[in-house]
Amino acid sequence: MKPNKKLTDMWTRAAESYHIELDGSPAEEYLDQRGLLDSADKFMLGFVAEPAPGHEDRFTGMLSIPYITPLGGVVGFKFRALDQNVDKRYRYNSPTGQAHHLYNVDALADAVDSILIVEGELDAIAATQAGFPAVAVPGTQGWKKHFRRCFDGVDKVIVVTDNDEEKDDGSNPGRELAEKLMRELTQSVRVSLPSGHDVNSTILSYGAEHFAELVGAVK
Repeated sequence: MKPNKKLTDMWTRAAESYHIELDGSPAEEYLDQRGLLDSADKFMLGFVAEPAPGHEDRFTGMLSIPYITPLGGVVGFKFRALDQNVDKRYRYNSPTGQAHHLYNVDALADAVDSILIVEGELDAIAATQAGFPAVAVPGTQGWKKHFRRCFDGVDKVIVVTDNDEEKDDGSNPGRELAEKLMRELTQSVRVSLPSGHDVNSTILSYGAEHFAELVGAVK
């Protein structure tokens, strides 16, 4: 289904206005702390000083992460709370009723023989900065079966989900997402990150070279 041009134009304007507000904002400081500020322009990251038309007031004060098509239009958003005291379950938010999309689909065009699939938008940005084409599933429940078609023709899909600590009930969202992706994508292999880490925190804690070694070990 083709994106609605009217909505795409509206969301693109919203992303541009949020991006303008990034300079000097708490979101700029947050991105700097996570080592992602250099990618703010490429990914049109922004700050919600005032929600754009069609966006709820609850997004005020959040980091804006637009979903950009290969043609440059915006088809969706994820918003990240900057208050670290917010319950982890509510740190990421999307507009009510928004369809699920893969993040950074532009990377599929850059994938020669392999591509990374990670958990979360900021991890895709971190992997891209480290030199690896990467797309992201929008959260542990965000995978849709029709996404499989996006990887047709890619020889190897490298799955790099969060290495979460097991919960009291025995569940492990990062591991469970990885297992689902491995079932869905027959050409996939998995990279295991250090315990308790995601892509971004692995690079921050151990360096981009270490992350490259982990990925290279399965290529």
